[in-house]
Amino acid sequence: MRSHGYKHMVAVGMILAVVTQGVLSLKLRDVSVPAVVIKGDDVWLNCTYDLEKETLYSIKWHKNNIEFYRYIPVNSPPGQVYDLEGIHIDLTRSSEGNIYMPTTDVNSEGIYRCEVSSEAPIFGTVKGERELRIYVNPSTKPQILGTKPHYDISDIVNLTCKSAPSRPAAFLKWLVNGVEVEPRSHQLYRPPALEYPPGLFTSTLMLSLPAPYHGKMSVQCEAIISQAHTLRSEEITITNSTRGRNSMAGDIDSMTDGPSISGGKSEYQVGETVDVNCTATKSQPPAELHWYINDKEVRPEHIVPRPPIVYSGGEESTVLGLRFEVRSRHFQKNEMRLRCTATLSEVKKMTSEPIEVETAEQQRSDLHVDQVNAESVQSKSSTSCLTTTLIKSFLCILILWSSV
Repeated sequence: MRSHGYKHMVAVGMILAVVTQGVLSLKLRDVSVPAVVIKGDDVWLNCTYDLEKETLYSIKWHKNNIEFYRYIPVNSPPGQVYDLEGIHIDLTRSSEGNIYMPTTDVNSEGIYRCEVSSEAPIFGTVKGERELRIYVNPSTKPQILGTKPHYDISDIVNLTCKSAPSRPAAFLKWLVNGVEVEPRSHQLYRPPALEYPPGLFTSTLMLSLPAPYHGKMSVQCEAIISQAHTLRSEEITITNSTRGRNSMAGDIDSMTDGPSISGGKSEYQVGETVDVNCTATKSQPPAELHWYINDKEVRPEHIVPRPPIVYSGGEESTVLGLRFEVRSRHFQKNEMRLRCTATLSEVKKMTSEPIEVETAEQQRSDLHVDQVNAESVQSKSSTSCLTTTLIKSFLCILILWSSV
């Protein structure tokens, strides 16, 4: 796989197990899907399991709940591909639950699920979901449009910054003499991003400001792409009855790259307090954590901020607590499901070449001449007034003297 200078993180998703009879022995060891992929890159989708004493019946892959691949050992050929946008499988390099895609496009983005099923008499099924996001970085720096060679002092400078197509849309900002223009400034106008070509977005940001009074100003535009992806913890199932199903946490191998849940127990009764922590793997910048109960995000009053774990290399592990009193509404068919997600972001910036906005030299010269002329007129006027006053005073003195 080609490298593009950033980490390919493997998102860890929700793990579910369904057993119709007997004790679960089929285990899902790992579902590996790259969370961040640059359009055109090749990818591997890997589904690792342990049958123990069971016999494999099938392995199926879905994207956004639509099946696109299945492997059934007794069939000939055992691997079968179903047409689906964004799915490009090389069967010659794929085997069982491990799929090779030599290329990707914007339609490859989605939630991927692997399902492994065993034969009779157990009929066990284990599932794992992962999210894959497609990114397209701008091919060029943002452009500044609408410049003129010179401006009059009374002019309004109207400039447009336009990004190259990207996925997701770039966030644009203006810098004037190295200082960012406040995003909420009335000098800015940000129209909606334009989707073209399909799946890619072009951002535009307009700037209007008076021409510089002192001759020149430097203007730049910066495009920011945030490559965010979410890692999910293993889902913890809690029962309110000893006759209910036990937590599946012990039945499925724990994953190491997603957030982990600690401090809970497998059974709670109404009125008891759940007090658990979610800890993200170390990263820089730190991950942002969120708690979910039965797939609904937890309200802020139940969230308990915890100090992060700081490592010597500057990386951090974010920790977020969850504390709430169990109510009957929390249980659905005697079960309550807890899950934590960690969102990681990588920011990429591209800055346009600076441009100089300049007021015309003639305008500044005219202004200077006008100022000098105004000062000369004012000086002459003052001198004339002073002379007139002196003459009038002298005449008054003569008149008074002659009258005496």
